Amino acid sequence: MTVSRRKDTGQWVCDFYHNAERIRKTLKFVRTKKEAEAAEAVIMNQVFQQVYGFEPKSTKLFEDFVVESFLPYSEANKKSFSSDVYICTLLVSYFRGKTVRHLTPPMIEEFKQWFLAKPIVYGTDEKKKERPRSLATVNNHLRVLSKILSLAVDADLIDSNPCFRVRKFKPNNRRLRVLSDEEEAKLLTTLEGNDLIRCIVIIALNTGLRRGEIFSLKWPDVDFQRGRLIIRKTKASKERFVPMNATVRELLQSLPRLLSDYVFPSPKTTGRLTDIKKGFRKAVDLAGIENLHFHDLRHTFATRLADAGTDAYTLMEIMGHADLKTTMIYVHASGESGRRAVEKLDAKKVFSHEVVTERKMADANLP
Repeated sequence: MTVSRRKDTGQWVCDFYHNAERIRKTLKFVRTKKEAEAAEAVIMNQVFQQVYGFEPKSTKLFEDFVVESFLPYSEANKKSFSSDVYICTLLVSYFRGKTVRHLTPPMIEEFKQWFLAKPIVYGTDEKKKERPRSLATVNNHLRVLSKILSLAVDADLIDSNPCFRVRKFKPNNRRLRVLSDEEEAKLLTTLEGNDLIRCIVIIALNTGLRRGEIFSLKWPDVDFQRGRLIIRKTKASKERFVPMNATVRELLQSLPRLLSDYVFPSPKTTGRLTDIKKGFRKAVDLAGIENLHFHDLRHTFATRLADAGTDAYTLMEIMGHADLKTTMIYVHASGESGRRAVEKLDAKKVFSHEVVTERKMADANLP
């Protein structure tokens, strides 16, 4: 028997092999090595009974566990519930018919490679286009799958989470696509006639709000008196204030207040808007703009503020970044602060030259 104590949590763990299958389990509520060994003996006995037919193995199907256990958990505990529903649709489709116990690291690795190779198809039926799937998207699906299987471990359906043995990709998160003034004009011209998406794009370009933050914005959060927007549902779950410029103020004051608290309600339900991806993508294609995502409007806003000389801490506060390193990406990309610093050296050289020249002339005129 092999038991050990984790250095990070201090919990006891049993770890053994049976028929080439590794069985590793955290021993909750165990305090001493003697208790850990006793608990391991019980677990080994349970494995023996399962293998030799005394106790049936769990036959819970993956799709049933997702619907019965994971999605209720996600709805109660996660802000990303709607996203989890979308991701689970794909996971259930891929692993349909498999029991939770049947999922293995090689099987999950196959899913990872398959999903990465599956391109994203968009556009109309007449003009369908494809683009490669990002590594970050694949990793996000793996995180949801890992959480599902962690809940299965907690429910004693499986002994360990097979996702822990599957490596995630290391994506390059330094994408910084900035919309040019010319591209912005083309996009807004294309969106004429689609007031909803056009207004949302203008708000994004002038506030740097994330898409979900714009969709969640309510009229009580628009403070015209202080000239600011109160962002309550943020990525960091921390309320922040974003100042309004004249463009944002005039646009919001011109909007009709429909039978909804939301500033941009869904045209169908008057509730919270959920997506504008299809309409936005169509406008981008019609405008002939390449490689532009909605989140790039946020990048554009931050880069323009950095170009205007906004200091990093102010920019960090407006953007709602939890780490200054994230904000510094825009400051470094701008390069304006460095250029202004170098120009100060030019001014210093001119000033120094004039002072030295005046002193030399004064010295030459001395009797």
